[in-house]
Amino acid sequence: MLDLTTYRALFADHELRRIVLASVAPRLPIGMNALGLTLLVQSQSGSFAHAGLVSAAYMGALAVQAPVIGRVVDQNGPRGVMLPLGMLHALALLLLTLAVTQRAPLAVVLVSAFAAGIVFPPISMTIRAMYRKSDMNDALKQSAFAVEAAIMEGCFIIGPLLVSLTMLAASPAFAVLAAALLASVGTWHFARSGALVRWGRVEYVAQRHWLGPLQSFGVRRALLLSLCLSMGIGLNEITLPAFANASGYPARVGWFYAAMSVPSAIMGVAYGSWRLRWPLNRQIMLSGLWLAGGSLLMAASTQTWAFMLGCALTGLAFGPMMTALSLQLGKLAPSEYSTEAFTWSTTLFMIGLGVGFWAGGMMIERHGIATTLVACSALMTIAALCCLLVPEVRGTAQPEGA
Repeated sequence: MLDLTTYRALFADHELRRIVLASVAPRLPIGMNALGLTLLVQSQSGSFAHAGLVSAAYMGALAVQAPVIGRVVDQNGPRGVMLPLGMLHALALLLLTLAVTQRAPLAVVLVSAFAAGIVFPPISMTIRAMYRKSDMNDALKQSAFAVEAAIMEGCFIIGPLLVSLTMLAASPAFAVLAAALLASVGTWHFARSGALVRWGRVEYVAQRHWLGPLQSFGVRRALLLSLCLSMGIGLNEITLPAFANASGYPARVGWFYAAMSVPSAIMGVAYGSWRLRWPLNRQIMLSGLWLAGGSLLMAASTQTWAFMLGCALTGLAFGPMMTALSLQLGKLAPSEYSTEAFTWSTTLFMIGLGVGFWAGGMMIERHGIATTLVACSALMTIAALCCLLVPEVRGTAQPEGA
């Protein structure tokens, strides 16, 4: 059952509604660039291996910069970095598009992709830290993180559809250029929404450990789990453009992303209204096993309709899993390292996606789509079992004796 009570309470806050809406546009490039760069490079080079490598360089850069930016934000607030990074990211995407379309050497393209990722503005980590630092009760925080996961899924619905439209109208290059525009204008609008003030005050402490949130055993285990799951997601998602390309209709990739992302967003919102008694690590384990089974179903599909059905069934677990991962990390991380903890989550998630895209691209060329999805299923199963190694915490407060 879907209970909207907590969502109504959450969005009774008019400023929060404005902040959440303003965060959508600058995050659309997340859903556009991985696919847009993959298709753009593949169309120019004819190689999925090169395309996966470029996407991996971009996401690897996102991973490298996230904890650095997170520590800066924790110690100084987000105001000084948000707008400059938004403008630099847009400029870097323009230069990357030029490098690819002019058939620059692969090394130049890789450097350009890395440069674009290194200056991505910290939209998501700022909002998640804002929720973590707020005085909302556990039920509202679960719904807030569910909204956050649904927005990210929305970016992965709208983003690939925009990329597909550009392929019908012109070229994948236009998708990357559109992402540059969204990054610049969207970040400016987000900075004016009240989010930078709502983030809260810097929590000054007498001495900060050089490891930051990584000094916590539970945080380290949770982040390692996120890395494993994201590698599996990367292996899964690289097969979507490959299947569309093999079918002879590359533009269908938007259909596949939508088929996976719409159920994910719906289930993510529904999950945010549930008050499950299971510890979060066991909830994440269940979602990992679901993703493993869904990947096997996709591997067995040879027709477009069957592959779309497999995408839809697989996507049911994505939204709840992302929400549960955020809740788990928020519970385990010390409050003075809130932003940095979520940036480490972003870092390892992007590294995992990049490794998954890179390895998946190579596997597709050498062994085919089905083998790549079977490998994804195996990795998801291993990650699900690793959930048992993460300390048990619950998403909502339980009554005494529960």
